[in-house]
Amino acid sequence: MFGKKTAVIYFSHTGVTKKLVEKFPLEEGDKAIELIPSVPYPKSYFKTLARAKAEIEGNVSVDLENAKQNLKEYERILIGFPIWFWTCPKAVTSFINENNLKGKTIYPFCTSGGIQITEAVDEIKRNVDGATVKKGKRFKRYSEEELQKWLDQ
Repeated sequence: MFGKKTAVIYFSHTGVTKKLVEKFPLEEGDKAIELIPSVPYPKSYFKTLARAKAEIEGNVSVDLENAKQNLKEYERILIGFPIWFWTCPKAVTSFINENNLKGKTIYPFCTSGGIQITEAVDEIKRNVDGATVKKGKRFKRYSEEELQKWLDQ
């Protein structure tokens, strides 16, 4: 993406984040990986909220079908997710804790209509070791120019 080896790692429960990632201009050699929980979240909105809240408040690790990834060849890692209870879903921190991101540049992004990404970026910083975590980006809608500006920061 934009001339750098990029991996886009994302969690998307309802498909909103996935639709955003599908618009990103991935180039040959770039990679998009959707994080898949081993135990799917319920279809019920309220049951999903209850589970997500329990995971976040209990600092529970979420088992992922595809937790371990070979990211050695990638210069930058974009990590996307919806905001759940003002932070990132535990699927994201579980992924971070399962992979060596030392020396990588991480760009967190979220899909949210109104909640800022600040607390989620802090959570990512607490969980990643030896990587540079850039300022997060909240997307309400996609713009390639906006994406380029954020990545160039």
